[in-house]
Amino acid sequence: MTFKYSTLSVTSYIVVLGGVVLAALMGWGAGISFAIPLVMAIALLGLLMLGIKFEYTVLGLLCFRSAIDIFSEQQLPAIFAVGLDLLAMSYIALLLATRQKIHTNRFFWFFASWVLFQGLWVGLLPMGGLGMGTGHTMTALREWIRLFSWLMVYLLVMQLQDKVHPKTVVKGLLFSLILPLFAALLQICLPASALPTFLAPRGMAFTALENASRVNGTLGHPNTLVTFLVLFLGVLYWQMTQAKRSWPWLIPMGIVVFFIVATKALVGLVMTGILIIAVIIPRITVSKFIGATILMAMIVALFGSTEFGRERLLLFATLPFFNDDLDLSRAILLRGLTSNSFYWRLEQWTLLLDAWQQEYWLGYGLGASKFLTHFRSEPHNDYVRALVEGGVVGIISYLTFLGGIAIHLIQTCRSHLSTRVQVDLALMLLATLIAMMVGMLTENIWSHTVLFFYWFTLIALCSWDWRKPERLEHQPQGENSYV
Repeated sequence: MTFKYSTLSVTSYIVVLGGVVLAALMGWGAGISFAIPLVMAIALLGLLMLGIKFEYTVLGLLCFRSAIDIFSEQQLPAIFAVGLDLLAMSYIALLLATRQKIHTNRFFWFFASWVLFQGLWVGLLPMGGLGMGTGHTMTALREWIRLFSWLMVYLLVMQLQDKVHPKTVVKGLLFSLILPLFAALLQICLPASALPTFLAPRGMAFTALENASRVNGTLGHPNTLVTFLVLFLGVLYWQMTQAKRSWPWLIPMGIVVFFIVATKALVGLVMTGILIIAVIIPRITVSKFIGATILMAMIVALFGSTEFGRERLLLFATLPFFNDDLDLSRAILLRGLTSNSFYWRLEQWTLLLDAWQQEYWLGYGLGASKFLTHFRSEPHNDYVRALVEGGVVGIISYLTFLGGIAIHLIQTCRSHLSTRVQVDLALMLLATLIAMMVGMLTENIWSHTVLFFYWFTLIALCSWDWRKPERLEHQPQGENSYV
């Protein structure tokens, strides 16, 4: 489908202005602080300017998302999610009203069915059908809206098909790295006292050394930043494999690796290693194997080059899996005597599994796991989280969804309609999925909203027909041309 420039401009202004006004009203209703008027003004001005062309609006929103988690206390990420949902639904309604084509595929309907099924737990809470009281209904609703936002991101990106070349979208997404990495650089170069309040270290840390040694950029927590960077490390690798001259892409890859190390997140170290292995295995050569080995050795060496990094690496030696003298019960008893976070994770998982046995089939509801133990925190294991919040039905649903993503990517790789470039992107996303599923064993990957925001954007891109956009790549710029 093709829009004329004038029609697109008018409809874009209407839809974007409507979304901005509704999101602003919701923000005012949520009590958003006006201490950040500059940020809000820039965001609104950017949306209005991007409204000149709808595809620019979507690309701008995609890039903007990585910069707003530091304003969580002002509810900006929540307002952004609601505004994006309204924008997506308004645009789809506009397409329906004007009888224009809406791009979907089988995975979208699988995704939509799964999100709709998650609403079961939201509906059961106010009826007293789950282990938590009705007072937790809003918590479950917020979690469901978060999942729904991922679906809307997928749907919006699907509508860019035939308007923008997929490679252009991927390159545009790289701009989302700028603000998080700039903020992380400030956190490295400046003392905490010189940083703006919203960039200062926050949250619980076991030692002052930990606070001073880790960066989180604009994403609020080092682990959230590192999973975001691991995904984009894969994207940069994919870009490098498609470039005529690959060596310039080593520079941004090196920068991303540097900041992965700067987070001092063990989960990032493990996920990076798995990503590297999973990416090279399908087409492994001696040179790729040697290069991957050298890269991983350099990452580990950089990670251990600081006192805090060495402390983190030494934690592996104290885990029950590598220490025959330490069993599970003793590890739990030692949690208060050591800074090893794995010990209190073991206790938390034990308590959550005990609680799950009281609500075996349907669990306690979306978002309930953080309220079931004295830790008052996420479970740090997404499989335990799915089991406790959804019961047996929930964990089966969760694994089915992850399996559905894997099947969709494998089918893309095997389809005769897929181009070589598209297959390479699907393989990279499949490698990232494997890394994420391993990371889910000890980290709250499922709560990393920004990661999945860009993850489903890339999956949507991978679902396009990449044979058609070739004309867009060579189309001359003019009144009706695209990016």
